[in-house]
Amino acid sequence: MLALLAQTAPSPCPGTRIMFGVSVVVVVSVVVFTAAVIVTLLRRSDRRRVEEEKVAAIGTATARILHQIKNPLQTVVLNADILQDERIVSDVAVRREVCEAIVSESQRLVSMLDELSVYASGARRALNRQPVRLHELVAQVVKQEERDARETGVRVEAGAFGEVVVLADAYYLHQVFENLVRNAREAMSEQEDRRLSIRVESVGGSAEVRVADNGPGITAENLEQIFQPFVSTKGKGMGLGLAICREIVEGHGGRLDVESTPGLGATFIVRLPLFDASILEPGRPQEALV
Repeated sequence: MLALLAQTAPSPCPGTRIMFGVSVVVVVSVVVFTAAVIVTLLRRSDRRRVEEEKVAAIGTATARILHQIKNPLQTVVLNADILQDERIVSDVAVRREVCEAIVSESQRLVSMLDELSVYASGARRALNRQPVRLHELVAQVVKQEERDARETGVRVEAGAFGEVVVLADAYYLHQVFENLVRNAREAMSEQEDRRLSIRVESVGGSAEVRVADNGPGITAENLEQIFQPFVSTKGKGMGLGLAICREIVEGHGGRLDVESTPGLGATFIVRLPLFDASILEPGRPQEALV
C-alpha cells in the first residue's frame, strides 16, 4: 500500500523547487550581507577606539612632559628673579645658593630633554654590537656606585662575577645598568639601611644580571605599568628610564623583567643571549672584546 501511495503521490513541480532555491539564496545573501555589515562596523569601532586611545596617550604624555619641564623652569625663573634684587644677593652665601639652584635645575631640565630625545629616537637607534665582557662592564658601574657610597649611604653587595660575554653595544648596556642602579638607590632614599645587590652569572644559554634593592618594593598594579613610557612612581622624572632600558635590552635580543614583593624590595633582571662566535659572518674577523 505504501509503495502504491508513493508511486501515485504527485512530485513537486519545477516552479516550487525554483522558488525554494531562490528563497535559500536570498536568505543566505541577507545573512552574509548582515554579517559583512556587522564586521565592518566592528572594524570601524576598533579603529575608532584605537585612534581614541592614541589621542588619549598622546595627551597624557604631553601633559606629563609639560608638567615635568615646567617645574624646573619655574625654579630657574624664581631664582633668576631673586638675583635681580640687590638687597637679597648682596650676601655672598645667598648669591651662591641661588646660582647653584639655577645651575642644578637647568641641568635637571637638560637631563629630562636628553632622556626624551633618546626615547623619541629609539626606533632609529643603531647598535654597534661587538663581543662585550659583561661582567667587566657591570663591575665598572659597581665601582662608581661604591665610590659614591659615602654620600649616598648605600651598601653595595657584589660577589664574584662569573665571566660572561655577550654581543652588544657597550655604551647602551652601560646606560641600562646605570639607570637600574640609580633607580634602586632612589627607591631606598627614605630608609636608613640601604643595601644594593648586584649579581652577574651565566644561566643556561643566557647572561643574567640581577640588580636588587631592599626598598619598599613595587605593588602588583605598578608592576604592570612601570615599563610603559611616561609612567613613574617617583615625584621627579619623565617616566622614560625603564621604557628606554627595556627597549635597549630587547634590541639586543634579551629581556628585562622585574620581581617584587611590597615591603621586601625589588629585583630587576636583565637576560641577554651569550656570545656565540659561530654567528659571525664567514670570513669576517672576530671583533676585539670590549
